[in-house]
Amino acid sequence: MTDDTAGSGSGAVTFERDIRPLFRDRDIGSMSATFDLSNYDDVRENAERIYGRVADGSMPCDGAWPPENIELLRRWIDGGALP
Repeated sequence: MTDDTAGSGSGAVTFERDIRPLFRDRDIGSMSATFDLSNYDDVRENAERIYGRVADGSMPCDGAWPPENIELLRRWIDGGALP
């Protein structure tokens, strides 16, 4: 199992504290026809698709995430996608 401590603190990576803030209002609006990036259940259900898009740089549409954000999303998924 991977280390699941958040970069800016300790404890498991959670959607509310660590992942939700990565999605800007613009990102949420851009993806609203597909899923709701502000909604835990939608992000959890589509986590691998979202990861694939941020990892290949095609999401968000206005520029790639920094590697540490991509890794944080991967750790959240691998750590059980906690709320």
